[in-house]
Amino acid sequence: MEKMETYRTHFVMWTLLGLAAVFISASALSGVKGIVKQKVLLHCPCVNRNVRKKVIWQLEEHTTVLSHDGSDNHTTMGKGYENRVSLFLNEEKDNCSLLLSGITVADNGTYKCFFTANAFVYEKVILHVAASYSVCMDLVSDQASVCSRGGEGSGVYQCKASGGYPEGQIHWELEGHPLVNPSRRDVTHLDYFTGLYSLTSNLTIELSEGEKLQCVVENTALASNLTSNSSCNHKPMSMESSGHYKVEVAALVAVSLIVMFIVGVLLVFLLTRFCRHERSTQRDTERQESGVTRSFNVYEDDSA
Repeated sequence: MEKMETYRTHFVMWTLLGLAAVFISASALSGVKGIVKQKVLLHCPCVNRNVRKKVIWQLEEHTTVLSHDGSDNHTTMGKGYENRVSLFLNEEKDNCSLLLSGITVADNGTYKCFFTANAFVYEKVILHVAASYSVCMDLVSDQASVCSRGGEGSGVYQCKASGGYPEGQIHWELEGHPLVNPSRRDVTHLDYFTGLYSLTSNLTIELSEGEKLQCVVENTALASNLTSNSSCNHKPMSMESSGHYKVEVAALVAVSLIVMFIVGVLLVFLLTRFCRHERSTQRDTERQESGVTRSFNVYEDDSA
């Protein structure tokens, strides 16, 4: 009986230790979350490190983010990380944590913090980068309109989600309930420069008056769903609007021509006035010079 109790005690103890190890491992692997364009702190406690040795931060296996040489207190930043990373070694010698700012999708991955204590060791940090989508919805093609305002009417509805990461999913809901097997066409675009995604979904549906249609964008990295609450202002220009636009352009061109003509006339008038003034000034100068010459001749005659 006593052996059975001992066995049970050991079993419970090892089970608890196993669960704790799994929990700790899961926590370590979960990493930290960083939002695009914001800052994130990558933790690296380095107690008892040799302050004369190097501290190196590395992304994946080959990209050097930062290298600090303790022998001369000199820090070198990797290509693409200039003015984006900083350490706290001058304030806390046992804190090798890295502050990363201006987060981009390219910063996503596993980081290693190398330093020397009793041996050359490292800490591992996984950074999960995410970006929230901007969502909007519009009625883009009204086939048999019942009501063309808001989420009501019959036709093609378009949901747009832009500037998000990682790749999300668009879901359609009618009166708060998911649509089953909807008639839809989806397009996904990846911006290779920023790494951000843009999603578009066109839904063809006939609505009854008063029914509310919504599109919902799922972003697993942020564990959130965004619902469309604004219009994309994507409305095709009608023939009437197009006609008004052409009239406005023609009026603008006419006004510009009139202004240019008036400015030209004013310039000609001013140039003419200036030329006349110059001629008048020249005549006055010649008259004055002629009068001085005559006075001088008379003075010479009197002297003789």
